[in-house]
Amino acid sequence: MKKTVLASLLMVFSLGAIAEQGGFEGGKTPPPQKQQDAGYKGSEDTGQTHIEQIRDFRQGGYVTLEGYIVKKLSGDNYQFRDSTGTVTIKAAADTFKGKTYNAEDQVRVSGKVYGRGENTRVDVARIEEP
Repeated sequence: MKKTVLASLLMVFSLGAIAEQGGFEGGKTPPPQKQQDAGYKGSEDTGQTHIEQIRDFRQGGYVTLEGYIVKKLSGDNYQFRDSTGTVTIKAAADTFKGKTYNAEDQVRVSGKVYGRGENTRVDVARIEEP
């Protein structure tokens, strides 16, 4: 009986560790940049934010971008690309919410902008499918 209770408790506590897996899976190539806007949904007056627009964005400003995580750089840093260019994003493991994305999966990232010009980065608070 004690073994059954112990096994049940271990199983319940280990489910949380299993659910937190996910992240970025390298090795695949994203679609060409010219094809990215093909599936964009929205109206003319609700323009989408692009990487070229955030280069001079105010520090700590919150943005949402749609594009592709192209590759893992180091630690929690990834290269993110949309139809206008690339930017470094910093995304902790828990922002993936257990999902694994590769370079072919279009994602929507939301977070705060830091840096200027080529040193711009986005500290991501949320990653989801568009």
